[in-house]
Amino acid sequence: MTQFNKLQIVLHCLPREIDEVERICNHLQRSSHFLNKDDKVILDFTLNISDTLTDWSKSKLPKEFFIEKWKMMEQRSDWTYKNIFEINTDDTCLGCNDKRRNSIRKYSNDVTHFMYLDTDVHFSVYNLSYVFRAIEQIRNEYHIISSLLLRLWDDGWNVISNDRFISMGVDSKVWLRFDPFGIDSEVLSHSENLSLKEIPYIKFGGGWFNVFSSNLLKFIDIPDSLSSYGLDDTFISDGANLMKQNGYDVSQHILNNMVVCENRKYRDFNPYNDMIEDLTIDESFKQKYRDNAQKHYPIEIEKFKNRL
Repeated sequence: MTQFNKLQIVLHCLPREIDEVERICNHLQRSSHFLNKDDKVILDFTLNISDTLTDWSKSKLPKEFFIEKWKMMEQRSDWTYKNIFEINTDDTCLGCNDKRRNSIRKYSNDVTHFMYLDTDVHFSVYNLSYVFRAIEQIRNEYHIISSLLLRLWDDGWNVISNDRFISMGVDSKVWLRFDPFGIDSEVLSHSENLSLKEIPYIKFGGGWFNVFSSNLLKFIDIPDSLSSYGLDDTFISDGANLMKQNGYDVSQHILNNMVVCENRKYRDFNPYNDMIEDLTIDESFKQKYRDNAQKHYPIEIEKFKNRL
């Protein structure tokens, strides 16, 4: 019996991010034309219209506008193996931690791999197909596949950053000024040097087109105490490194010369800024979640060490 690789792409969307999700849906559909017939993709997307995150009574656009656009995107995503376009209206999913945790616990037995994707990430049209080809080559029981980043804010990220951008130095701030719509051209111009390479330790940032074997995420999980936002990627990376140190067959591979980036250059150009009352914009809103995660993190990582 043929075993298919099933990749579930997990994404959490606030109303102000819905146009970015439409861009992602369109780009993934373009990417699908480079897939093999046995490559199975599941879109597991949640639109969050909870009153806790958006004050709809002070918004110029009603929540129904976003609901209808969400339904349209689901209908247009007919190329996938399966779609899960959820709409969250309560407090059961208030951030990416909740979304990722819920998907791990509900679907890890049904798929071979998960991808975490942030709404502001830009990726090459070729990236999805190379992920599937990489999966076919990796034999480690537990594994992560990452694309490369631009030069970021400190040298700690160099292990998963592209050499061409590392050489620009921190002061270049290329990660802030790079045109995200140039990713396809950037990857294509270096496509003859694409390769798969294992790195010596686990290092990644949340939703930057990272792919995880589902058994790894099921084993590590995202503790409930970390709540809705903050340190989920740190917990998984630290957990994977601890597994590796304790003899578990864990690896991380990079797709060399396959670059992804965040949209920092055009981030402030958002038509919904003055149309909806987004309660998450205030930095203090996320900070309370970060503070909670910081408080519980040492306890949870110690519990995880005791499981190994």
